[in-house]
Amino acid sequence: MALLRSTVALGAATALVLTAGCDTLAFRELEFDQTEAVRIGTVTVRPGSGDVVVRATGKATEVRIRRVLRYHGDQPGRTYEIRGDELVLDARCGPHCSVSYEVTAPEGVTVRGETGSGDVTLTKVGTVDFVLGSGTIRITSATGPVRAETGSGNIAVTDVASPTRLRASSGDIAGDRLGGEVDAETGSGDVTLDLDRPASARAHASSGDVTLAVPAGRYRVQSSTGSGEADLGVRHDPGASLLLDLSTGSGNVTLGQR
Repeated sequence: MALLRSTVALGAATALVLTAGCDTLAFRELEFDQTEAVRIGTVTVRPGSGDVVVRATGKATEVRIRRVLRYHGDQPGRTYEIRGDELVLDARCGPHCSVSYEVTAPEGVTVRGETGSGDVTLTKVGTVDFVLGSGTIRITSATGPVRAETGSGNIAVTDVASPTRLRASSGDIAGDRLGGEVDAETGSGDVTLDLDRPASARAHASSGDVTLAVPAGRYRVQSSTGSGEADLGVRHDPGASLLLDLSTGSGNVTLGQR
């Protein structure tokens, strides 16, 4: 018998039900869209699985939480809570269940926490401290320090004004328009960084290419390649206070100055 799909409106929620033939219910999807009249300064994510999107482009006096639950069995209860000025998102909703979030919060909100699997996308946020087991982390326009780590997946950051620390066990790291000190390292993948202002930078890869572009300035340059070539377009200045440290075990190192 063919797959049957039905959509049911549930107030602020939409339910998508999938059944196959005459078998029992195999899969449900619930979508909630709620707005809380509260001032939020921090978004915290608890471990679980599912995508997390935080767009800090909303009003200062409210936060909008759109969440999609995919589950088998009993319907999960509420998966987020508000503690003072903190929004806590629980990415774990029970066995055979995943939850994805799309949050619209005030500009400059702090985002912290960890989740097991899924993609994380953050826009116009403040400070970021996030650990992801498997998936891609994308951060655009962060005003505070950024610390991002993924076990398996890529990291891409753009327009970060403060110090940045990026780690990937397996995946590429890309940073563009970086305004503070940078420390980026991947086990297997490429590291590509572009600094907006003179700053110290550390870019290491166990296996992959390392590419760094910096503005004009005085730098100490330190580089090593286990198997590959080094193209250093920045003069080493022993008396400089800023250090550019580039290294790869297997791959090429490229350093350029604009």
